[in-house]
Amino acid sequence: MRRRVALAATAVLLVGAGILVGRMLATAPVNVRAYALGRLYAVQAHLDEAPAAYVFLAGDSHAELQAPAQRPCGLELVNGGVSGATAPVYADLVATLRFPVRPRAAVLTIGTNDILSKNDPRDPAAAARYEAAATRIIRQLTATTDRLVVTALPPIGRELDGRLDPLAVGDYSERLKALCTRLGCRFADPFAAIRDGTTGFAKPGAMRDGLHLSAYRPALAALAPALCSAGTP
Repeated sequence: MRRRVALAATAVLLVGAGILVGRMLATAPVNVRAYALGRLYAVQAHLDEAPAAYVFLAGDSHAELQAPAQRPCGLELVNGGVSGATAPVYADLVATLRFPVRPRAAVLTIGTNDILSKNDPRDPAAAARYEAAATRIIRQLTATTDRLVVTALPPIGRELDGRLDPLAVGDYSERLKALCTRLGCRFADPFAAIRDGTTGFAKPGAMRDGLHLSAYRPALAALAPALCSAGTP
């Protein structure tokens, strides 16, 4: 009887969360909304069973594609990445998550889906919307963990020039760096080795499809100094 009541209560909570997030994601594309809702349930289930010390990965597909078997700082990963998420979408999602156990550290990578050329990402209004959403995410995560590392945006493949704005890669990265200075997170660039200078493009062979990295493990390994070292941000 108690088990049936507990299951019923869980179902009510999940339905309620789905309605809430569904309303918040009303302006997102249908496919992004549907996937984000599904990921919300999976991420929450993993957070509910998280160990006493773990690292939380937050953001878009660059977070979600990190292999779960990795152990940054010797700790288990809980992957909260949502492929296709923009900063406003992810800000709404992360606000609904519960963290029964505080992560030892968290990593945020967000912005690639915000720099579509058709959205004119370097227009002051668009850039301000991104910065406001990134601020919301950072505030939510810094309230959840004592160590938040925010990464620069990854570069893009040259074949995506025209679909994504390569100059926005550096622009949005600098905005994130300034936010960390103001809000108390650490900023790091784990993608420095694959950048083709300051063009916003990646070196040949560094990207799988122009959008996603050929290898994600080196990027997470490159975060070790910021993620695992002692001291304050």
